[in-house]
Amino acid sequence: MLFAQPGTPRVSRRSLIGRLLGFGVSAAVGTPGLATIAPHLVGQWNFGPLSPDWQPLEVATGDTLLVKARVAGSPVEAVLDSGSGASIIDVSLARTLGMADGERRTISGLGGKAAVRLIHDVEVQLGHRTRRLQFAVVADLGALSAAFGRRINMLLGADMFVGNCMALDFGNRQFALMPTGSFPGGADWTPVALGHGAKQELYVSAAIAGSSAVPLMIDLGSSAALMLSSAYVDAHGLARGRATSTAALGGVEGVATVDVFITPKLEIGGLAAWNIPTLGNRNWLSTSTVGNIGLPLIGQFDAIFDVTAGFVWLRRPASRNLLSMLKDRSGLGLSASEHALTVVHIAIGSPAAKAGWSVGEHIVTVNGHPVDTDYTHGSLWNWRFGRSDSVIKLGIEGGIMRELRLSDYY
Repeated sequence: MLFAQPGTPRVSRRSLIGRLLGFGVSAAVGTPGLATIAPHLVGQWNFGPLSPDWQPLEVATGDTLLVKARVAGSPVEAVLDSGSGASIIDVSLARTLGMADGERRTISGLGGKAAVRLIHDVEVQLGHRTRRLQFAVVADLGALSAAFGRRINMLLGADMFVGNCMALDFGNRQFALMPTGSFPGGADWTPVALGHGAKQELYVSAAIAGSSAVPLMIDLGSSAALMLSSAYVDAHGLARGRATSTAALGGVEGVATVDVFITPKLEIGGLAAWNIPTLGNRNWLSTSTVGNIGLPLIGQFDAIFDVTAGFVWLRRPASRNLLSMLKDRSGLGLSASEHALTVVHIAIGSPAAKAGWSVGEHIVTVNGHPVDTDYTHGSLWNWRFGRSDSVIKLGIEGGIMRELRLSDYY
C-alpha cells in the first residue's frame, strides 16, 4: 500500500513493511475458460447460481479502500491492500486483543528499518466469510493513521484474498467476497493473468504509452494511480517533452522526493486508460516489476480478483461513476493531523511555489472550514484537486489568511 498523490506525501506502507521478509501467497497462472453469458446478464455481476454478498465499501479521500472487518471477534476498520503479502495489525489494537507478544522481526523500507512482531493463527472475518491466517504482522500504524487523518486499525493483505473471489463495484461503493472459482467470466469481462514476483508481489502485464507490455504490480492499497521506476521512465523517455514537477513520498526513514508527470495512455488486456498522473520513483525496490498500478487506475474498471485462480477480471462499468484519478493543482505536500495540515513539500513550479509557501507552515482552515477529525470523512480534503483557476482560501496558524489559485503545473 502506498499513500501518495502528486504533491502530497502520505506515509508509505510499502516503505513501512518493505518486502515483509519475502512473506506472501502463491497462485497458479493459466488460461480461464470464458463462459457463455446470456445477453441479459451483460453488465451484471454473474456468479452463476450464487448471489453476490454485497458489503459497504468506503473510498476514503478518493484513493483508499476502507472496509469493516472483525479480528478475533472484535470489529475493526481496515484498509483493503492487495499489495501487502501479509495482513498487518496496529500495535495498539494488538495490545487490546492480547496479541502483541509475537516473534520479533525487523523489516526494511526505502532505506530505513522498522521493528515488528509476527503473530500466528489469527481469525479475520470479512463480510460473511472467515479466514484463519497462518500469521499476521503487528506494527505501529500510528504514523500512517496520522498522515491519513484517521485511525487505521488494520491492513488486509493478499493473504485475505486466498481462497476468495473479491468483486469490487466502485461505482456503487460495494464489494462482495465469494468462493474462489465461483466467477465464470463472460463476454463483457477481460481476464488478466496475475503473476508473482521474486517477493510474491502480485503483478499484471501492461503496455505504457504504446511500448511493449511490462510487469506492473497491481495494488489496491496504493493511492498513486501509476508509479514507475525512474530507470524505466528515463530509458523510454516517458517524461521527455512533458511538463514535470515533484512530489513527496514518506516512509519510516523520512520523506523522499519523486518526479511527477502525466502518462498519456496505459493498456491492460486491451483495456485502456488515458492521462494518468504518474510518479517516477528513483528508489524502486522490486526486481520483478518496473512499476505499480494503484487504486485510482484500477478504479476505472469493475474488477474481480481471484488470486487463487491467478486472474483479475476487468470490464468497463455500465455506470460512468468511476473513481477519479486525482491530480493535485496546489503544489502543497501535506501531512494531516487532528487539527491542522502541515506543509512538508512544495512542488517545483507549482502555484504554492510561486506564491512563496514554505515547508513547516500549518493550515488550520480551508475556505472557512476548520481542519479537524472530520477532514477525511467528508469532501473538504478534495480542495487541492479542484478546477484550474479556482481560488482557495487557506487559514494559517496564527490567524493569517492566504489565497491560493489552483493550476495545472504538470
